[in-house]
Amino acid sequence: MMCEMLRTKSSLRSDFLEYIKLCLIYYKKGAGLLKSILRFPVGVTMTAEHAMENGTRFNPDEFAYWDENVTIGVNMEPDFLDPFEPYPGESFYTLKLRNTNLLGPTGMYLLPSMNPWVCTVNSWYIEIEGEIVNFLIFDADNVCHPNPMFGHEWQVYQRGYKIIPDPATGKIIGLNIPITFSFSTGTFIAVPGGKIKGVGDKPTLDKPNPFIEETKGWYYEK
Repeated sequence: MMCEMLRTKSSLRSDFLEYIKLCLIYYKKGAGLLKSILRFPVGVTMTAEHAMENGTRFNPDEFAYWDENVTIGVNMEPDFLDPFEPYPGESFYTLKLRNTNLLGPTGMYLLPSMNPWVCTVNSWYIEIEGEIVNFLIFDADNVCHPNPMFGHEWQVYQRGYKIIPDPATGKIIGLNIPITFSFSTGTFIAVPGGKIKGVGDKPTLDKPNPFIEETKGWYYEK
């Protein structure tokens, strides 16, 4: 009798945990659905009007006249690109920075004479790479797509990793990929001569090789 009661309690506990797991799954799905639908655009509403080839507008009483309000909203994920912490739940970084000191720890002395020289110069080469995991633009005034739950939903443009199937056949017809960017720039500095230590990134105990400084994201290949 006691064994049966223990088995019953164990079974109830197991069923309860499964119920909690299912509740969490449906909660996340419901939150994701609301997040994809409920957006509050902040911006200025623009008015689009039909115009002739020379830019002249039609009068409101003309047959060809029409106007339309356009309210553009923008959303991106993550909200801020972080070079120091990986993207939540992943191992890649949304922003990578690299700084290369080109002329060493003392820079280069400009002559005509060694003492004193005219000035000391140095330069740095800076590289930046980043990724916006999910980027969304939507028109809050253009609810043109039928939705079985909300009636209609907005016209959207979205960039993020997603396989695109044909809704009729299920065949894969495309691949949506996130927005990535990369660029490089540089900086230059000149200081008056006089000190032999010059100008540049100096080695320290914490940074024995400061000539190339880069964030952790460069060590990860996605």
